[in-house]
Amino acid sequence: MTNNNRALYAIFACVVMYGFTLGLSRPLLALLLEARGIDRSLIGLNAAMPAIGIFLSTPFIPVLVEKLGMQRFLLLVLALDLVTLLQFPRFDHLYAWFALGISLGAMTNCLLVTSETWINEIVTDANRGRLMGLYNGLLAATIALGPLVIPAVGIQGWTPFLIGAGAIALAALPLLWTGAHRLSTQDEPSFNILSFVWVAPTLVVAVLLFSAKETAGNSLLPVYGIRSGMSEASAAVMLTVAGLGGVVLSYPMGWLADRFNRYGVLVCCGLGSLLGAILLPYAMNSGIFLYLLLFGWGGAFAGIYTAVLTLIGQHFRGRDLVTANVSLGMLWGLGSLIWPPLTGMAMDIRDPGGFPVVFIAVSLLFVLFATSRLLWRRDNSVIL
Repeated sequence: MTNNNRALYAIFACVVMYGFTLGLSRPLLALLLEARGIDRSLIGLNAAMPAIGIFLSTPFIPVLVEKLGMQRFLLLVLALDLVTLLQFPRFDHLYAWFALGISLGAMTNCLLVTSETWINEIVTDANRGRLMGLYNGLLAATIALGPLVIPAVGIQGWTPFLIGAGAIALAALPLLWTGAHRLSTQDEPSFNILSFVWVAPTLVVAVLLFSAKETAGNSLLPVYGIRSGMSEASAAVMLTVAGLGGVVLSYPMGWLADRFNRYGVLVCCGLGSLLGAILLPYAMNSGIFLYLLLFGWGGAFAGIYTAVLTLIGQHFRGRDLVTANVSLGMLWGLGSLIWPPLTGMAMDIRDPGGFPVVFIAVSLLFVLFATSRLLWRRDNSVIL
């Protein structure tokens, strides 16, 4: 087995275990605060703390990756994340949880940015889309499995936190098998996090669209279902089906990105997100058609992020690749701060139709922007 293949298997194994802990910790912390009678606005504020961690950690990732190498940096991140997670049952003060939430967000950002960079560094362009799709699908699947721990062991005491910490420890083990890995080039980056907006504006808008689904969509889709007349159980199933679409269709979307023009695949996925948002209000009482629509809608959003990661890996190397992935993390954090309150305000103004209106607007903006850049280019230059 080559060193690259060994590293690839190790990264996938690491992400699988880490995704499980990520999926467990989010609802666990919210449910614990709810059980303690904390005001829901403060629970929402606590849920936003990881976004602050993303912003604070982002500038340091390229420097630390270069200094420590990817393997040692990831092992350090996992160790700090494990220690942070075990502090939650030790401290019962809400403001301490705010600080710990910031730390969790920073560690998650570091791990995902570095693992995505490492994968893109070692895969070949011929199978880049499929492997990035597999990465997205595995991460989404294990995040979805994490909450299943809660019905089994409850939320009180140390048990759920020890299970999460154990999964983090297991995530670190495969990395010991990889050996050191440093960036393929040590040249100075040709752009920074801010100038990435000018280097790859279409990818910037695409990630902001994807973050809308991952944050506002995952938070408010069940609310939209309930306000549309569905039961709580049926509304929750909507979210599950959309998530399942992302898990199942990530790899096929990556396969399409390997077989056809990747920019075209990205635009088609944007069209899928637009079509899904337009049809959603008409499908709410249609039974099986609603679930088929949500399955495809989730897959379209998964395809957007898979195509973005594939395009970044295709066109950037070394420090530029790290900077590009770091920029994606920053954009996702920005989206997590913008979209949930904006979508909630839209639903207050137009109840419940504000939910699909937001997604129609953002998807339409992306499709128009991406297609206009394709049609108006003056030569065969690369479009990002």
